[in-house]
Amino acid sequence: MPDVAIWNQCNNHCVMCTNSLSFQSEKESVPYAFKSIKQRWVRRAMGPEDVISFSGGEPTIHPEFFEIIHWFRAEYPKRTIVVVSNGRMFSYLQFTRNILKISNILFEVALHGYDEKSHDSVTRAPGSFRQTVQGIHHILRHKKASQELEIRIVVTKLTYKHLGKILSFVEKEFGAQKIRDIALIFIEMEGQAQDNARVVGISYEKVKKYIESAVHDWSSSFRELRLLHFPLCTIPQILWPYAWRTLREEEVTFLSRCASCLVKKYCLGIHKDYISIMGKGEFKPVRNMKKKIEKGISFYKPIKSISRG
Repeated sequence: MPDVAIWNQCNNHCVMCTNSLSFQSEKESVPYAFKSIKQRWVRRAMGPEDVISFSGGEPTIHPEFFEIIHWFRAEYPKRTIVVVSNGRMFSYLQFTRNILKISNILFEVALHGYDEKSHDSVTRAPGSFRQTVQGIHHILRHKKASQELEIRIVVTKLTYKHLGKILSFVEKEFGAQKIRDIALIFIEMEGQAQDNARVVGISYEKVKKYIESAVHDWSSSFRELRLLHFPLCTIPQILWPYAWRTLREEEVTFLSRCASCLVKKYCLGIHKDYISIMGKGEFKPVRNMKKKIEKGISFYKPIKSISRG
């Protein structure tokens, strides 16, 4: 899933940001100029299922954002373009209308709380909750059939106990069926998240029951609910069909004990930085399978369903 980090600056200051402070403090803009981005992209290889994902920093505040996105659409007219965003720029209606002139586009917007206090305490940007909520409304109100929205909730020590409240807010505020999917994303322990591990770091074991409750209570309400960055042994087997593989191969590893796991071929592995900070004791190979696995639709969605064998 090719990712293009088109801008290193951001209008939020998220406590669990995966970018380092040194990345964000770079003053040299040349690597992120439109011309440089095109040159970087020439060397990229793409698979048949790959989409083009714009990230940052915050990609929507790039001074040449529209020139960049229009160029990629012209070069790859049939590829899905993904904009990974905090959603704040979409609070400006004309900006939203301009980007919605692009077909076949997916917006992945992060929501970190169920009210202003809970969200803004994560972003450390006063007013960000109001802008993100308004931005989501603008996208949903004006998007076309070829344009979709994913709401992303990063699971950290600050948010894991409030997943139900956040999902309830999303349903009441936006309408569950208008959103393509909800993604519950386990924190990546890198960049500022690693620096702030005491504040945001959490183990898979501690979040397990909250993830199970969120899926049990809300999966039937939304069109789709996804679990990102969860090794299969960290969640109940009944949740495996919700697990997606979205981390790059170089970011993850398997332990020696994983060699005996019956579902290793379906698992994304373990984020390397998680092991260095949280340890590896909780990862246990699956050696007993009483259920039958139906293979998923792609590498990214490895398991479609499980049933009694």
